[in-house]
Amino acid sequence: MKKIFKIIFLLYFIFSFSTLVSANNDFFDETLSWITVKVVKYDLSSTGFTFKIGMNQDWNATSLRELMEANNWITAVNWIYFCPKDYSECNWKDFTINERYINWKKIAKYDDTWERVVFALDKNNKPFLFQTNNINPDKEEEIYNWVANFPLILKDWKNMIEHYWDVWLIDTKMMVKMNRNFICTDKEKRYLYFWYVYNIELNYLHSVLTKIWCYDAINLDAWKSSAMIYNSRYIVGPGRNILDALIIEKNWLDTKEIRDTLKVGIEKIDKYLKNQPIWKKIIFIDWLTKSLEKYRRIIYDFNSRDLYDENWNVIWYEIYANSTENLKKLYIINYLDKLLYEYKKQVIKDDEERKSGEDPLF
Repeated sequence: MKKIFKIIFLLYFIFSFSTLVSANNDFFDETLSWITVKVVKYDLSSTGFTFKIGMNQDWNATSLRELMEANNWITAVNWIYFCPKDYSECNWKDFTINERYINWKKIAKYDDTWERVVFALDKNNKPFLFQTNNINPDKEEEIYNWVANFPLILKDWKNMIEHYWDVWLIDTKMMVKMNRNFICTDKEKRYLYFWYVYNIELNYLHSVLTKIWCYDAINLDAWKSSAMIYNSRYIVGPGRNILDALIIEKNWLDTKEIRDTLKVGIEKIDKYLKNQPIWKKIIFIDWLTKSLEKYRRIIYDFNSRDLYDENWNVIWYEIYANSTENLKKLYIINYLDKLLYEYKKQVIKDDEERKSGEDPLF
């Protein structure tokens, strides 16, 4: 019993509270009239966070989580249109024709962006749009990071969707109601917003954007590729394996060290529970999982606020738990929750295999 009490004490120590600091990498959950949205907000002037493009090479798609964990990130959203290998017309391979710019290097199948638009960042983290022979055509050499996609939804607050109808580029999936994913920046170019909007037609996205901060906005991939992770926890998805992601790294936070330590902790829990009956194992795992959820809510409650409409009705809540210590705790909670889920599945599977290998009773 001493070992298990040491584990519980360690968890309690990890989840003690720390001082609140200024906001960045915020998360919003909102209902706007008839729609629901989930939003990650990123401050481009931040010194505590780094914004990056995550990229897998063609033919080597991975889950959003795998792409994150290979690169020390804490928050991410899927990005680019690509031909997934579960489509027969893609010849059972994952690849994309869309332009990708990573640290000045351009990776592209074509010289011309055609109807694709690059939502770009320059070397000073300033966002701008680029499209060959159309939007800022003289600024391609200034693109430090970003990738191209379509359709462009907003440019200078103007609805750009109509253009794509005119050139017959809106396919049937874009016409139906579905959960949609896009990125935008405000007029001052200080903030980026990664959005998921639920159950909406593409044609109506601009009407949503008029209610929020978006000045320039571009559509991202959705459907089965949809995935958003906030502080190591899936908010949307997981979807299919993907090629690219928009990601946020918390400076001075070593996520690999946290993951490695927690995996050792699961091994110790497994060793302690080794000779316990299956029902005791499940009870303990469930108890620990519920405790994690409780601590997560406490941290979020201490680091969030309600936002109101003009009639003082609560329409948002904003999470701004962005100190290194708070993010470390949330990362621990969320990753340990994942490990416990996988561990419970394995415990149940091992028990079923053991029972199936026993001699039947006569």
